[in-house]
Amino acid sequence: MPPVRRALFAALGLFVLVLLWQLAFRLGGPFVMPAPVDAFARALELIRSGAVWRPAAVTTAHVLFGFGLGGMAGLVLGLLSGVNEDLGASLQTISTVLLGIPPIIWIVLALLWFGPRGMVPSFTVAVGVAPVVFAGAIAGMRSSHSEFDELAAAFNAPWRQRFLEIKIPQISVALLPALATALGFAWKMALMAEVLDAGDGIGGAIADARSHLDTTETMAWVIIALVLLLITDLLLARAAQTPTLGT
Repeated sequence: MPPVRRALFAALGLFVLVLLWQLAFRLGGPFVMPAPVDAFARALELIRSGAVWRPAAVTTAHVLFGFGLGGMAGLVLGLLSGVNEDLGASLQTISTVLLGIPPIIWIVLALLWFGPRGMVPSFTVAVGVAPVVFAGAIAGMRSSHSEFDELAAAFNAPWRQRFLEIKIPQISVALLPALATALGFAWKMALMAEVLDAGDGIGGAIADARSHLDTTETMAWVIIALVLLLITDLLLARAAQTPTLGT
């Protein structure tokens, strides 16, 4: 799809969400859901005042650290499991169990292990992200075509070239959607952990606004978090389109 058309339809999707939000405001009133215009205005006010920068930086750090840690673990284990079927069978069972545990359980356990305002958000993100990336990596490995590797080996292609130009493009077909899904999970789990952890991030600001029954400020912080999610998702998509060796 051309970039302009993709951007137009993406904007259309966001517009539909805002319309549904406006409908919820009309039906439930401001206590249930604030008017979108009021929430966006409050978000702009938070940005102009500078109040947004520290919470945004803290939450982004939690997300990126947990995503990087869990993503790397899931990727390495997924690649190894794609090579060794016995290891894959064992780790897939563990991955299924981890995916079946609700994030709230990990948050409670992390609060007991690390204490409040510690590693709770990043740990929760890492544990949630790793099984998703693992599933994408092992699916990519298993769907790759071994005949391409054999052909490259017959022409004595260097292992680095074979990995970057043959194996990685095949794996990425399953891995990239898994990374995008994991990134969405990462933001959701980080915010949930921060709300319960009462930390300094966006989740802590949401918890504070909720304690004052301020739905407008609550939704303003949600808007800011979603903007950051879209930015990081765009950066991930751009990184995935970076040319590999020799292209």
